[in-house]
Amino acid sequence: MIFTAIPYGTGSRWALGAIILVHQSVYNEIGATTTLFAILLAALSATFSAICQSATKKTTNVGYLRSNHKCDFLLLFLTLWMDILALLASCAALARTLSTCLDTMTGGMARMWILGRNSSPNEPWPDVIGVSVVFLVSGMFMLGLENTKIFSCLMISGVLGIVGQLGIVTWLQGDESEWHKPTWFSQGLPGLLIGASLVAFSFPAEMPSQSKYNRLTGMLIILVVTFTNVLTAACLSTLVHFNAERDFLAVPVFKILSYVDLTKVIPAMACLLVLACSGALMELFPEMYSLIVKLTTTEWKILAKQIGYESRDSGSPVLAIFTGGSLCAMLAFACPMENLIYILAGSHLMASIFRSLFLLYTPYRPKCVQHPESSLAYTRLQSATQPTPQSLPTSASTSRRLWCFRRASTVAANVTKSRLQKKPQDEELEREWLLLGEPPSPRCLEHPERNEDAESSILSDEGDQAQVSEDSTTDIDAIVDEYRQKVKVSMAGPMDKNQKTPSITSWRASLIGILCILCGTASVIVGVIYQDVIFLSSGLAGGFFANILLFCLPRHNLQHGQVSSLTATLSLILSCVLLTATLDHSWAALVFWITAGFIFCIRCDTWCCLCLDRTTISAHSHIIPNVSAKLDNLRQRSVNGIHLPGRIPAHR
Repeated sequence: MIFTAIPYGTGSRWALGAIILVHQSVYNEIGATTTLFAILLAALSATFSAICQSATKKTTNVGYLRSNHKCDFLLLFLTLWMDILALLASCAALARTLSTCLDTMTGGMARMWILGRNSSPNEPWPDVIGVSVVFLVSGMFMLGLENTKIFSCLMISGVLGIVGQLGIVTWLQGDESEWHKPTWFSQGLPGLLIGASLVAFSFPAEMPSQSKYNRLTGMLIILVVTFTNVLTAACLSTLVHFNAERDFLAVPVFKILSYVDLTKVIPAMACLLVLACSGALMELFPEMYSLIVKLTTTEWKILAKQIGYESRDSGSPVLAIFTGGSLCAMLAFACPMENLIYILAGSHLMASIFRSLFLLYTPYRPKCVQHPESSLAYTRLQSATQPTPQSLPTSASTSRRLWCFRRASTVAANVTKSRLQKKPQDEELEREWLLLGEPPSPRCLEHPERNEDAESSILSDEGDQAQVSEDSTTDIDAIVDEYRQKVKVSMAGPMDKNQKTPSITSWRASLIGILCILCGTASVIVGVIYQDVIFLSSGLAGGFFANILLFCLPRHNLQHGQVSSLTATLSLILSCVLLTATLDHSWAALVFWITAGFIFCIRCDTWCCLCLDRTTISAHSHIIPNVSAKLDNLRQRSVNGIHLPGRIPAHR
């Protein structure tokens, strides 16, 4: 079906753009006519950004990048980090919209009952209702609420109801005076860029690319979102006359309806807004805390594993939901709506910039990350050959099957063997794997006797008592060394000998080309800001010739999700140009969030994770059964225990 190809979160982004972002751009920022053309520019930028994001998800192996390529890992982490900020700002904007709608439905008495005083209808502070909405949603997800299709249907119904109501109001009270002005661009090119940057989040974040049918589905989704936003802006152009000196309103549609003397429609519009915002919040909030959980996995190792703990009762990551809900509540509590939409736009564009830089650099690196599908796998080998069981005579086996009678010597031998296999070390190994946070026990349920030898060959250097060949010992040592260093080896398949792979020389040439693209992007930004054709044309020409250079260089052929350097370059240029229009209101938040991300990443790579690795090694060394000569009494009793550093067991 067509719905299976739609990425998760597309509907919520579409709803947020149609009922909030377009209204804010029309009433508070640049006017309806400029917004209508800005939507087309935002659709072009969002298409390239969605293609890049789909390619990033298919061609990356985060564990390999973390071990070998710190620069690439940093770019991917900052991309994910900025996506989290964008989702936090979007959830906070929805909470503030819900707060205003709920207060409007009560006739403006809700805040008076809560605060005990009258408050301004334009974004009161503190926004107690918005914080209550966020904590209510967080509690529901902690208890196991799951987003179902019914919420999506309600959200779509609310958005279509709002757009339809605007169309009816336009038919009754609309005029065309806004289109008879001498110019449609009241603020010129900067206003066009502001509108495009604000509306860019409403388009799909990913572009389905598994097949030609899915690509057509992705383009159809972008066309539907563009048509809805253009229709909303066109309806508002007949109802709103833009004035740059007008006060900023959190939900301007109520003021617009009061202008055209349709105050009776305001409660119905508020109900539809509550319906649409609730459905969008039910989609964006799980997407936000799922990214927080992603940072706790063994591939990323940025946040503690305890944050991603899932409750046994509800199956939800309680700590991750609480963390995301707390950050969202703080934004909804103290951050005005104007700053929220600019932070949302800036963080979304910054994520696109980091993603484009990653896709420009990765294919030309001498060592490229390969696909997760691997044709080479390492398994734990046996340290000794198992003795083959002695075959019983035919008569004895037949009698055992028929009568279940066995000789006394056979019973004694089996009992002795079972006693030797059941060692106290099994329980200690289970405790070790639980304490170290590893997923399951390393023992195999089907062949326990083989895995005991395998574990002893990996964990203990003194446990090898079997006679093995010299080549097998070398192979086992290499595997143990790679296991301890947590190196992941993967092969994408047989490589073509005739295909040229990147070398050090070609890599340096690609760096020069990427540097030329960055300089061309800076030149385009300067040309847009100062409206200088020379800087603009020179920047575009420099980026074009740099792409020709990159096209001639050898690159890794990543079969799935391949993106050309021209696509990544266009995404980079458009995102950087749109970002410059939002920095006046969002630079402080972006700098703070990026700095916090740098601290997280550098601290984990420099101190935190290295300390965890040392702890793991020391834990292995102390968990190994103590068989030294100084503890002969413990060896005689065959007692194996877990000894903590600095504590020596007392002698009896």
